[in-house]
Amino acid sequence: MSYPMDDTEQLIAAATEELPPSLRSRLIARLRKGEHVDDAARDLGVKPRRVFAAARLLTSFGAQLDETLLAERDPELPHGTVTGYNKRCRCPDCRASINRGG
Repeated sequence: MSYPMDDTEQLIAAATEELPPSLRSRLIARLRKGEHVDDAARDLGVKPRRVFAAARLLTSFGAQLDETLLAERDPELPHGTVTGYNKRCRCPDCRASINRGG
């Protein structure tokens, strides 16, 4: 999705305000300890969908989030499938399966 520069800057500023660096760091730390992203986000006072929206705008955070989710994902799940997503995996492959419809 492409936005005019002012809109993009405003979206990035809003995402940074909603998920400041300290909160992003605490979220990543909790994921590395094995917490599920949805649970960790809610415990930190953020809706999970806002985490992923911010990750699309704050590209370095998005890369760190995806790297962490890949490293911590359950190897027993069929990643890249709706089944993996339905079993609560939020790795990039499982999220992509939802976006492409299967």
